[in-house]
Amino acid sequence: MYSFKGKIEIPSKVDEEELLMVAAIGNDVDDMELVEGDEEGTIVVCTNPNESAAMFEAVKSIGLDEGAKMSLSHDVSKAPVECSKENFEKNMAIIDALKEVDDVDSVEHNMSN
Repeated sequence: MYSFKGKIEIPSKVDEEELLMVAAIGNDVDDMELVEGDEEGTIVVCTNPNESAAMFEAVKSIGLDEGAKMSLSHDVSKAPVECSKENFEKNMAIIDALKEVDDVDSVEHNMSN
């Protein structure tokens, strides 16, 4: 239901996605996607897990590596589900409560809205 992705969280905004793309190509990264990070002021670069190290080198090559974090994730849903606004709000309340538990590192879902 989920697929693995390499993720690099960068604590800044990248205004020029093209600059990051050129750096990725220069480091033999075939595919990448930029998405907004969970924390304000961060972006996440998603890649094939086998290309994570090369993508991190690309990030370093343009000087965005300070505070960057690299990880593997399985949180990319292959089957997103759209919920009603009411159900979405209820689910998010549960997710927020789970995130407050000390033993929980992250909570993933497949809601598309």
